[in-house]
Amino acid sequence: MYFVGEFQHKLDAKKRLFVPAKYRGALADGFVVSKAPDRCLYIYSKEEWEPVAEQIKSLPGTEEYRRFKRDFFRNADLAEMDSQGRFTVKADLLEYAGLDKDVIIIGSGNKFEVWDAASVKADSDKTLSADDLGIEVVF
Repeated sequence: MYFVGEFQHKLDAKKRLFVPAKYRGALADGFVVSKAPDRCLYIYSKEEWEPVAEQIKSLPGTEEYRRFKRDFFRNADLAEMDSQGRFTVKADLLEYAGLDKDVIIIGSGNKFEVWDAASVKADSDKTLSADDLGIEVVF
């Protein structure tokens, strides 16, 4: 499955987030929530998480890489949806991504991203076009 589209949601009082209905089938067996470099969260199905985890595990065993691997896996969370399609976002992940109430969920191919609604606008303004990046996209 490719995660595509954009959805506006709100965290509830218990810091639970609804997974868009279109995504729920791919996440029915659980999923992984991780920090993303852009101060948002990445959500991977278990199937899509495997190659990411393998890539990180295969990094060299030097001190710097060991620290990176430790931090990467420490900050990931195995999650499951409840019967209403919600999951609880851990407090440290909420803080990292600046998630409070209004969030935007954005499909990103093999994963989807969870952004603070205010932050996503500022990040989107930095997006370069395919021409600017020197890539040809077939439409």
